[in-house]
Order: sequence, then C-alpha cells, then structure tokens
Amino acid sequence: MEINPESLSIQQTYKLLIGTVMPRPIAWVSTVDSKENLNLAPFSFFTVASVNPPILCFSPLLTENSSQKDTLVNIRETGEFVVNVVSHSLAEKMNRTSAPYPSGDSEFVVGEVTANPSTIVKPPRVAESLVNFECKKQQIISLGSEPMAGNLIMGKVCFIHIHQEILRNGQVDSVTLDPIGRLWGNMYATIRDRFEIKRPQI
Repeated sequence: MEINPESLSIQQTYKLLIGTVMPRPIAWVSTVDSKENLNLAPFSFFTVASVNPPILCFSPLLTENSSQKDTLVNIRETGEFVVNVVSHSLAEKMNRTSAPYPSGDSEFVVGEVTANPSTIVKPPRVAESLVNFECKKQQIISLGSEPMAGNLIMGKVCFIHIHQEILRNGQVDSVTLDPIGRLWGNMYATIRDRFEIKRPQI
C-alpha cells in the first residue's frame, strides 16, 4: 500500500506515525510558569539531539484547537525545564500527570511525586526519578499553527542527577533504571527483552 499523507485525516496520520515509530522514550518534563506554579507532563516525541554540546529535544504538539500546552508556554516564558526519566515503577504516577489539567494546577500533587529543588534551573525535579536532566532552552522551532503541529524544543543539559544505585563502574545499569517507552494507544514497553548486534568494522 502507498499512502499520500495529504489524503489522511490528522488522526489517521497520528495513528500511523505512533504505530510505527516506536518504542519512544518518555520525557517527563517539569516546568514553572511566570507565577511559579509547578507543571509536570510526559512527552514521547523525545530524544538526544547532540552530545557536544549536550542537547535533549522533545516536541509538544498543539492541542486539537491549536492552543499551546502549559509546558511549551512555560519554557517560552522562563527558558528552563527538567527532563525526568520514567522508570517502570513510576509508570502509573507518570500516567496521572498526562491529563489536560487547568493551568496552575500542579501535576506533582496529582501524580503524588516529590518536587526536589534543582541545582541550576528554577523548575524542580521529580525526586522519585532516578535520572534528572536540568536544561536551559537552546531553541524552539514551531512546525506549524494547525491542530497537532509540533514545537521542537531543544534544551542544553546544564546539570545531571543520577541515583547512585544505577551506576556501575561509571556506566548506567539500564536494568536497574528500567525505563519505559511509549507504543500505540494505551500501550507501553520495557527494555527487558534485548538482543545484541555488533557494529561492523571497516
């Protein structure tokens, strides 16, 4: 089958993309607004964009009525955020924070997680998360103004918190970290089923 994306509805395109581009890691992003209200929301359009400098990127979509999500608004206003890694043990708490709560409501309260002070940036980090990346806005690229258009947020990592229990000889023990990824619909995945393929040498 061959498909021209212009022939699809927004929802059809969305389902096709999330059903094929997976598993997607989850950025559990904490921010504060200009009145210092806390916000915490998960995003699965997330990855590493650069190592030198260290840049993380994620893309909040506009809502179905083309409005901006609180995370995007807050980062535009303050230029700071924290990416908290979601372990399997935090899946339920993370999921609670995914609903579109009114601006000003704290998802830290909804998710029953602890807001720990960050070292460099103003937004707090999730204390229960085993890895937190404090970030300052590098660039925001708006990809459209229509419903579900993306806004690519790139943030420079300025401080990292890693729980001692997941470090082994200076490397991350991914089994102990036990991160989850987003699939389609309500489905998620773990990294417990793995295989290895060595890269070719030339």
